Amino acid sequence: MSETLRHTSIHRDLAGRRRKLELRLGEIGELERICGAGIGAILLRLSTMQWRYDDIRETIRLGLQGGGASEPDATAIALHYLDPRPKGEFLQLAADILNACVIGVEPGKAQGETAESDAPATSPLSMRSPERSE
Repeated sequence: MSETLRHTSIHRDLAGRRRKLELRLGEIGELERICGAGIGAILLRLSTMQWRYDDIRETIRLGLQGGGASEPDATAIALHYLDPRPKGEFLQLAADILNACVIGVEPGKAQGETAESDAPATSPLSMRSPERSE
């Protein structure tokens, strides 16, 4: 019996288009540095409503970079689409990005990963009207 290969990326509508979001090793390290906690602790803070602003914002910003957005584009999306809105509006999206990274998502599940994104499949490792996530 073969195991199903799980994905670590998700696709969501954000800032007017479908985007790939993924945390790779470089983005994970940067997220942990910025948030002052390990990835598991950040996920726990989100799930227990003890999150900090950067837990949500930086997970999404770095997830965009890991999904193929340039650092300036990911930062612009954070500044113009995430920052002006209520932070809790993006809580589920941040949790979905972290869950995909830590646990993975099965192909074809209701995580949106089967929809096409116009983002490239890879991006350089990072050192550092919005629509709700599905």
